[in-house]
Amino acid sequence: MAPQFTLYSHRGPGPNPLKTALVLEKLGLTFEVVALDFGDDPEKGVKGEKFLKVNPNGRVPALVDHNNSDFCIWESGATMVYLAEKYDKTGSIYGKDVEEKAIVMQWLTHQLSGLGPVQGNVNFAYHYWEGAYGEKASKSVFTRFEGETHRLYQILDDQLARQAQRGSQWIALDRPTLADFAFYPWVNIAGFGKIDLSPYKNVNKWLDALKNDKQVQAADSKLPKS
Repeated sequence: MAPQFTLYSHRGPGPNPLKTALVLEKLGLTFEVVALDFGDDPEKGVKGEKFLKVNPNGRVPALVDHNNSDFCIWESGATMVYLAEKYDKTGSIYGKDVEEKAIVMQWLTHQLSGLGPVQGNVNFAYHYWEGAYGEKASKSVFTRFEGETHRLYQILDDQLARQAQRGSQWIALDRPTLADFAFYPWVNIAGFGKIDLSPYKNVNKWLDALKNDKQVQAADSKLPKS
C-alpha cells in the first residue's frame, strides 16, 4: 500500500523534519521520506527549482497529504497543527477543548519563536559562521545567543518542575502533545551547539523519557542522518 504522506527532509543534521515525523508516527500515519541536499541543485536541492514549487521558502519540512488531494503544507509548526487538526480525532496530542489547545499552542509557538531560532544561532556561530563570513564569530555573539538559550532552557526546566507537581512529566498537559514533539528534536541536539544541559534536571528526565519512547525511535530512524 502506498504511503499516506510524503515528508520532505534533508540529508545531514537538522531537527525540524523530526517534529513532523513524530506526529505522523504518533498518529499511526504512513509516510515516505524524500531527502534533499543543501544547496540549489535544480532537482534535489532545498533551494532548487523543483522543491521551490513545493515550498517557496526552500526549507524543510514540507508535507504532502495524499489522502487529501495531495494537499501540501510547509513550516514545521503548521505541519504539526494540520496533522493534529485533521487526524487526531480524540484531541490527545493537541487538545480536547479550547483551553487545552491554547496551552499546547503557547508552548509550541514558544519553541518555534524562541528556543529553535536562538539555539539555531548558537549552532550557526559554532559551525557555519566562519564559512559564511570568513572570520570566527565574536565573543559577543556567543554571549548573546548562548545566554538567551540558557534562559529559555531554565524556563522549560521550571515548567517541567511545575508539571511534575501536578503529576505530569510533559510540557503542556497530562500527556505528550505537540509541545513535547516540537521541543524534543532541538533539546536532543543541544550538544551540537555545545549547550550544557546538566543544570536542567527536569529537562534531562523529560528528554530520557522521550528518547526511550518506541514511536520516537521509529520516527527518528526513518530520517536520513547524512
